[in-house]
Amino acid sequence: MTLFNWLYAARDLLNISLSVAHINHQQRAVSDYEAKALQDKMADLEIPFYIANYVGPFSEEKARDFRYDFFERIMKKYHLTALVTAHHKDDLTENFLIRQIRGSRLRHLTGMEAVQTFGEERQGLSLIRPLLDFEKSEFDATDYFEDASNAENDYLRNRVRNLYLPAFEKENPRFSENLAGLSDEIQKAMAIVAYSARAYAAAEKIDLIEFSREIENLQYFILQDYIAKFPALEVSKAQFDELLHIIRREGQYFHAISNDYNFIKDRYHFYIEERSKATEFETALTPYPTGNFQQIDLPATGQIVIRKRQSGDRIQVNGIDKKLRRYFIDNKVALKKRGNPLIVVGDVVYGVLDVVIADLSKSLKHDKMKRTLYYREKR
Repeated sequence: MTLFNWLYAARDLLNISLSVAHINHQQRAVSDYEAKALQDKMADLEIPFYIANYVGPFSEEKARDFRYDFFERIMKKYHLTALVTAHHKDDLTENFLIRQIRGSRLRHLTGMEAVQTFGEERQGLSLIRPLLDFEKSEFDATDYFEDASNAENDYLRNRVRNLYLPAFEKENPRFSENLAGLSDEIQKAMAIVAYSARAYAAAEKIDLIEFSREIENLQYFILQDYIAKFPALEVSKAQFDELLHIIRREGQYFHAISNDYNFIKDRYHFYIEERSKATEFETALTPYPTGNFQQIDLPATGQIVIRKRQSGDRIQVNGIDKKLRRYFIDNKVALKKRGNPLIVVGDVVYGVLDVVIADLSKSLKHDKMKRTLYYREKR
């Protein structure tokens, strides 16, 4: 309410128009009354008012996601350019301590930004927090509602606010101030890290040689930044340490690090790829009318089987017969391609799509009694 009052009083000076969005979380008996009172106040002031009722099982995280999804929809629908929230200096201290308790990484201890992009970048929306330099004790609204559940200690934030911070401030009255200063120092340090790693910021794949030239401490943060490009991917500390170890040692690597993502290290790069983007092929017994494609010659008879590699599969290439696994190793075939489909006729491997063609297939090149299998990457 303090934020609204100050913006309302300064709306002409700032040349802004205001709208108010409210979420009724429906977790308290007075929630409906509060929502109605707020709606009436905005009607009296002729301020557009938008409201949504939270539905579903309640948690702090789910409620937060619900709020911001609603705000974004409202902004796009009514062409609003900025979401302005009343986060203040006390919130910065609480957030820092909560994240420390939860074991957050250094990059998440940097506090909130006063201005940042909101929603999809191309939409041009902003999230503004103009009160970060103010303590809650400086708020002067006379009409407001106090959430009675703030006095309960069921949630971690309330315990931090009501129990932990007061206890620390008994030991050191400047504890909150010191936390805020530490958060600011971390933010400055992370800005230096980001500047040092700027060459990798837009990379879809990280060059292994360039990466190996960086000091190990910077490698740590480069990998963190790279993983952060995939918001839906959750990597535990143990997984992260394992990936860093794999990158630094010799050899290729291909592994599903979640249901949706693969981590791939080939001879030249490491990168993360959505599993849905893994290469798939389409095949036909007649040439494609347009576009690029490849082919494998096959005997005129026998069932053509297209399948994944199996233990014991062998292939003859350049007069040498060996297990496919050994062929891949000897020829340093990228791990990603080792999963490409095999073309098999009569239990004999005639080729691996986009990898190798067996001698038996090559010998059929000028044979009139043959079939040709054409293939290309799926569009």
